[in-house]
Amino acid sequence: MNFVLTRYVLKAAGRDKLFLSMFLAVALAIALSIFTSSAAVTGKAQFSLVYIGGALRLLAIAGLSLFVIFFVRRSFEARDVEYLLTRPVSRISFIVSHMIAFSLLALAVAAMVAFSVLLYAYRVDQINMGTFLWLAGIAGELFIMVNVSFFFAMVLTSPVSGTLATLGFYVLSRLMGQLLSIVGAGFAQFPGAEIMASVLKIISMFIPRFDLMAQTSWLLYGVQNALENYGFIVAQGLLFTGMVMVATIIDFVKKQF
Repeated sequence: MNFVLTRYVLKAAGRDKLFLSMFLAVALAIALSIFTSSAAVTGKAQFSLVYIGGALRLLAIAGLSLFVIFFVRRSFEARDVEYLLTRPVSRISFIVSHMIAFSLLALAVAAMVAFSVLLYAYRVDQINMGTFLWLAGIAGELFIMVNVSFFFAMVLTSPVSGTLATLGFYVLSRLMGQLLSIVGAGFAQFPGAEIMASVLKIISMFIPRFDLMAQTSWLLYGVQNALENYGFIVAQGLLFTGMVMVATIIDFVKKQF
């Protein structure tokens, strides 16, 4: 690990006004969520909380993923990566330092989301154990997604293709539970359905289950077995991030400059 590289990435986030942009986006999302939920006949506070949670989740993931992808591709195009590798920095240290920096950014944005959700939940008297578990799940999602974005940015040479691959990965992770339910219930009736079902089950072993990490129902109804859910979030975050780190290192070590 190289602390200079980590600090370099964090300074780049400051230069790109990442946190200012996220703060303005969060404020706008909260205002729009409250305005939209005002149309509800009953349960306006609950609707607002759900809308705020969903909007902030998508904004945080989109903002961080786009920053990571375009920062990495800009570094390659400006030959910053080649220059850094001429210094006493190993390729493994380069990857680890960047992943640590991006993870710190994810935790910072997660803290911003947590403050906003907790503040509104306290205002409408809707704080429970599920609120904190949901926030932990969001932090886990951001932690995984920034490192997945880094992987796609390193592997794919186009920022557009990297963005689309990251988006596809996130959508698949969110829908994996529903897809497995369809396969398990035998609703998929078409030629080759059994083969597709087998492939889907194999893919599910290497895809994080975001549908289980931060369930919106936790914000309203709380949660049972909170400790078990916390363990699942931490284990999945660390395990999948480790897999992404190994894959990124293998790809980067084989690259020729």
